[in-house]
Amino acid sequence: MPLSPDGTATPLFCVHASSGSAYSYLELARLLGADQPVYGIEAPGFDGDREPVRSLHALSAEYAETLREFQPDGDFLLLGWSLGGVIAFDMARRLTAAGARVRQVIMIDVSVPRVAELPPEKEIARRFLRDMLSAVGAPPTALDRVLAGQPDEATSEAIFLAAESSGALPAELDADLLAERYAVFRAHVEASFGFEVTEPHHGRVVHLIASESPLQYMRWDKVATGLTEHVVPGSHHSIWTGNSLLRLAGLTRAALAGAD
Repeated sequence: MPLSPDGTATPLFCVHASSGSAYSYLELARLLGADQPVYGIEAPGFDGDREPVRSLHALSAEYAETLREFQPDGDFLLLGWSLGGVIAFDMARRLTAAGARVRQVIMIDVSVPRVAELPPEKEIARRFLRDMLSAVGAPPTALDRVLAGQPDEATSEAIFLAAESSGALPAELDADLLAERYAVFRAHVEASFGFEVTEPHHGRVVHLIASESPLQYMRWDKVATGLTEHVVPGSHHSIWTGNSLLRLAGLTRAALAGAD
């Protein structure tokens, strides 16, 4: 998905987060400058063309192969936020093992994954709704009241209908759209909870960490031997706005400039 395809520099490939959409990188791509080509990787199933993929190994392998076909003779620059960072890290390992050169992996606020039981459906739906509200710039305060009124065994469909009827959602987020997008999000949550990093990557990795994120879940130093870390003011979602986004873009530009 071309986000900012013009320019002569080595292209930067940005991997989707749990939503499956690469749209979150659009403003960052603009801030990286006219000479920096930027492409997004969108998930299978996001536009209804395929079934969502529930394996991070499968996503990583498919994306690595796609990039090698798209850019068979070039070096690679990878970036990913949240789940996208985990996928980008694994892609870097795969590409390197196949003989390609990965000049830089930029991870944005990425927790180290571990194999664990899936959270209850209500909790997955809560995470999804907060992500969706953040994406459209809507506050999540009313949503908390809606979720508090739902039983623990509530289905995602019931939660979305309750959220829509309560007025907690902006008009563009109705229950039907939420159900469609949730299928991809839930598949990626399942992929994340079934994956752990078992092999290190020895190339350059820059991790940009939100200041409000718990550092104990961000310890990539054991598997990323070329790791550099920076802190960006804000939360997992707010770093994509205002001055935090400007700092994010500045650190990304510096990382790309240092990826020789």
